Amino acid sequence: MGKQLTYLSLSATNEERFQALLTATSDVVYSMNPDWTILTELGGHGARYVAKDASPGWQSMHVYEEDLELVQHAIQNAIAARSIFQLEHRVKRTDGSVGWTFSRAVPIFGDNGEVKEWFGVESDITERKLAEQRLAASKEVLEQQKRTYETITAGTPDLMYVFDLQYRFTYANAALLQMWGKTWDEAIGKNLLENGYEPWHADMHEREIDSIIATGNPVRGEVAFPHATLGRRLYDYILNPVFNESGEVVAVSGTTRDVTERDQWQQQLTQSAERLQAMNEEFAAINEELTVSNDQLKAANERLSKANADLISAQKTIEEGKLALRLAVEAANFGTWYINSVTREFIADARLKELFGYYPDETLSIEQAIAQITVEYRDFISDKFENALYNNGDYDVCYPVIGLHDDKLRWLRAIGNLTADPSGTFSAFTGVVMDITEQKMEEIRKNDFMGVVSHELKTPLTSLSAYLQLLESRSKQSSDEIIHRALSQSVKQTKRMTDMINGFLDLSRLESAKIHVNSSKFDIGALIGDSREEALMLYGTHKFIFDPVESHMVNGDRGKLGQVISNLIGNAVKYSKPGSVILVSCIGAGEQVRVSVKDEGMGMRKEELSKIFGRFYRAEGNKLISGFGIGLYVCSEIIKLHGGEIWAESDLGKGSLLTFALPRL
Repeated sequence: MGKQLTYLSLSATNEERFQALLTATSDVVYSMNPDWTILTELGGHGARYVAKDASPGWQSMHVYEEDLELVQHAIQNAIAARSIFQLEHRVKRTDGSVGWTFSRAVPIFGDNGEVKEWFGVESDITERKLAEQRLAASKEVLEQQKRTYETITAGTPDLMYVFDLQYRFTYANAALLQMWGKTWDEAIGKNLLENGYEPWHADMHEREIDSIIATGNPVRGEVAFPHATLGRRLYDYILNPVFNESGEVVAVSGTTRDVTERDQWQQQLTQSAERLQAMNEEFAAINEELTVSNDQLKAANERLSKANADLISAQKTIEEGKLALRLAVEAANFGTWYINSVTREFIADARLKELFGYYPDETLSIEQAIAQITVEYRDFISDKFENALYNNGDYDVCYPVIGLHDDKLRWLRAIGNLTADPSGTFSAFTGVVMDITEQKMEEIRKNDFMGVVSHELKTPLTSLSAYLQLLESRSKQSSDEIIHRALSQSVKQTKRMTDMINGFLDLSRLESAKIHVNSSKFDIGALIGDSREEALMLYGTHKFIFDPVESHMVNGDRGKLGQVISNLIGNAVKYSKPGSVILVSCIGAGEQVRVSVKDEGMGMRKEELSKIFGRFYRAEGNKLISGFGIGLYVCSEIIKLHGGEIWAESDLGKGSLLTFALPRL
């Protein structure tokens, strides 16, 4: 009897504690019958959405419609497994709004091992779920902004970055990360020293950032530092303050541009001026040696002086144009586009529409944009565009357009990038378009000027050469060896000048696309024979060996290919000592015929072999040998026009072998 009273007392105490817990908790405590058809709320102060002793239809009445199947499936699994029920889902609140709840129920087993009841707790997690949704939406907006910004900056080779006020990088575009050889996570949040800047370089930028914070004024300068893969480079940079709504500097943004090629071009222009001056001095020496035709030589010298002054003036004009162009490009806005690879939806900003001559509020389609490209470029750009859009091909192209409304000719450069959408259903083709009209016009004016000057020089020089050859022919009847030798040297000097001027004319024609190839079928072996006779007549200072040549038929311009062979032989003579051997050969190699010229001259370093066919390039150590570095460039372009290839092999101090190959009939 005493034990029974004690048990009843303990049961009463536990009941009181349970009621106290129900009163104190903010959750809803409930009980379910074994098949979950009847729910009984036991207590709690949470957000109630069901009544006590709810009818069997409580699920469809109080569970959110789109989550009903999910809830029923979880209940069936819990009943089948006789395990804990646990689920987050949406509910219909008593005030008609939609909320979120977290429900967890455990089975209560009877003496026979069957579930006799489910006992559970339900928590209102609406605020947490709404906060999660807002956070996810904010992250998506931020991610979209980041993708848009990176799409715009990815199209430029410039280095773009942002510092906070503690000199730490908070942003770096892909070009800067590539230069460092680092990933985003490795670089962002780090200061200058941590990203590999030398101490003096880091101190300089920190002082500049301090100055911008103090004054609110931008800072601009030039600095040289190493690139991760390209070595030491020269950079032009500008740092700008970023203000908040109160006018306070909250960050510093920067843009850095690689100007190494510009600096090298300036040096090459300076060297060109020096070579032109040397050419003037050579003409002066020729004038002193000649005792006849003084008036004609004087006139030629005056023309050369004027040409030199014009070239120096043109160089200044080019320099001014370069500076103006660089400033204009920095100040100009880029046009941007977005294309869906599946729907081909084309979204263009106002600047891009302006570049194609459209008004900002007009619709611009892909087909309409391509239609504004001039006819000679339209098919080429269309093919490049389709290949980039569907095959992820390269898309960095330049082309002219005629504006729809303003009929204005513009030269544009477009750079695009294809990126797969995270959904995997389509790719986004995005990119930028920039106006390069001024740069293209400057190149056209430069080539036209070079062609005019070369023509003006060639006319008097042709007359002078004819007079000298006539005098040389007559001097053979004279016993005065000094006069004969002086005239012979004068003829060679005028031929040398004629070759230089012809080189400039060929360069001008190539770059203005005015050089034409008059193709016909001929035996290149016969052309080698003609070149042999010319070499033996012009270059008595060297020993020539012409290997026996079989008949090889090719389709090409005989005159221009003869010019290539003459240039290669002349190049070998120029860079090898008098008395050394020059070997010329022509062989068949499969479907090609190959012509080679080998000398025993000074040779070249391995790293120079890929550069010698570039415009105005001259190998290091050859500064005392006259020339402008355009002969091999012209040869290369002529061979390319014939569908062939040209290359060089060399060892420093052991001579060079230059070879070109053409398709054989």
